[in-house]
Amino acid sequence: MNANLLDVRNLSVSFHTDDGVFKAVDNVSLQVRRGEVVGLIGESGCGKSVTSLSILRLIPSPAGKIESGEIYFNGRDLLTLDTAELQKIRGNAISFIFQEPLSALSPLQRIGQQLVEALRLHNDISKKEAWALAAEWLKKVKIPDVKERMFAYPFQLSGGMQQRVMIAMAMMMEPDLIIADEPTTALDVTIQARIFGLIKEMRLEKTSILLITHDMGVIWEMCDRVVVMYASRIAEEAAKNDIFTKPAHPYTRGLLNSIPKLTAHSGRLEAIPGQVPSPFSYPSGCHFRDRCPRAFDKCAAENPPLMEVGDGHRAACWIADKLIRQSDTA
Repeated sequence: MNANLLDVRNLSVSFHTDDGVFKAVDNVSLQVRRGEVVGLIGESGCGKSVTSLSILRLIPSPAGKIESGEIYFNGRDLLTLDTAELQKIRGNAISFIFQEPLSALSPLQRIGQQLVEALRLHNDISKKEAWALAAEWLKKVKIPDVKERMFAYPFQLSGGMQQRVMIAMAMMMEPDLIIADEPTTALDVTIQARIFGLIKEMRLEKTSILLITHDMGVIWEMCDRVVVMYASRIAEEAAKNDIFTKPAHPYTRGLLNSIPKLTAHSGRLEAIPGQVPSPFSYPSGCHFRDRCPRAFDKCAAENPPLMEVGDGHRAACWIADKLIRQSDTA
């Protein structure tokens, strides 16, 4: 059996706007193995969410277009499936926790109705059984007064409660893969801890997770492997420990240096200079070169491919080997 549950190959996604066409995802390849948690990290606007939405062909059309690539899930290319076949996979084999729950929940249906409908669409159970199971999952994600909330409309819940409903909806299907796009952004730290605990339980039951975040602390707590994106491209990919102990891309190093340190002499946080470039005006060569303190002429002339720098460790940087050696001697 193929160890990869999800295998995204050379994915490119463009958006056609009034201001022109820009490439939001540029030749991205990534894999999620069975029972694995993979973190997809990077600043806002780097292409993380577009990559994840493309997996289930949820990017807005006709503005968004998958230009090229293959997306294999359980050995089947999702880009070749018709709508009926894809619908059987959405929400069942692959569940999605959206960053904006209010845009994902129907404003016209009560919470209980939406949960029951999702359960009965993919399972041969009665309405009563589905109602009881849905209520149990709301309890698991710490929704108070569950009986009352089951009859509420989404707008009657706080943003944090809406997000917990989305998390319950995704997890109660016991999918093979959960794609979680900033799943706990709207939640306080105590609820975050509970949700991450549930996600870990799902992982023990062999559910794979693609976790999209900008929080390196979440990456350390939850993930086995990390994919770092910057300005539509993958900058680095490695096991979690390798990312934190021997990063091979200057952008990854910048993200790590921006993490607060609980030491007496931690000083000011280091910031990555500049900002993510507009997708309409990416620099030539390496997209990070305008912000990189180590850039040189070749960085502007040629786009560095993802190069092997260790076991399962790849980085798109011309001096990746040098950075690895510096980490080994530090």
